[in-house]
Amino acid sequence: MEPANHYIRFSVSPPNTDALTLRKALQDALSQTFGLVAANTYIDILWVAEDGTEVVLRVARSNAQRVLSAVAASAAYPRLSLVKSSAFLPSLLSVEPLS
Repeated sequence: MEPANHYIRFSVSPPNTDALTLRKALQDALSQTFGLVAANTYIDILWVAEDGTEVVLRVARSNAQRVLSAVAASAAYPRLSLVKSSAFLPSLLSVEPLS
């Protein structure tokens, strides 16, 4: 059975602890890259680090690539960078760098 959700861990630069600001940056990136319809993609912010340097999101599996592509192409503020992406939430706990 395929998992319904996908989990993404981003680093945030400059650090930001406001979940609404982070959500707005993601919506702006989706809108800029894919248009207004994509800006309404459901994004659930599960965790924001106390120091504001990282965030974990839950998105539908069908929207994960769209979110990753939009963030990569965006110049929105604050800047998000992929740390790790997985269909299994506990796997995001390790912070080994992507190679």
